[in-house]
Amino acid sequence: MEKMPHESRKDARKNLAPLSPSPILDISDDELVTISVRDLNRQLKLRGLTRDDIVRMKQRRRTLKNRGYAASCRIKRIEQKDELETEKTQEWRDMEMMRDDNNRVREEVNLLRARYEALKKFALAHEIAVPHELETL
Repeated sequence: MEKMPHESRKDARKNLAPLSPSPILDISDDELVTISVRDLNRQLKLRGLTRDDIVRMKQRRRTLKNRGYAASCRIKRIEQKDELETEKTQEWRDMEMMRDDNNRVREEVNLLRARYEALKKFALAHEIAVPHELETL
């Protein structure tokens, strides 16, 4: 198969027939997608279309429906991604808050430990008895 230059392919696409299979049918794409299969079959039969026209119309309907499904899946995926990004951001914030809290508690424990050691040293220097259970801390 011979490759067409880029501009030639564009021109060829412009000259293609419209996506709706036949000008005989005055069914819009929106109506084609929303009409029930039973009603579509009835209308196609009543209009006396050829088998090829009927097949093309049904293929057009399937193509439009698939586009709709794909579009709704894209929208759903984008919404889910946005929700997950928001959740991720909140998780990072929560994690930062926990890290800050943890650091604050660690500093408080170190301060208390230093005070305890100072009190213990003071008690030893002044010969104050320290309970046995506190000596091992």
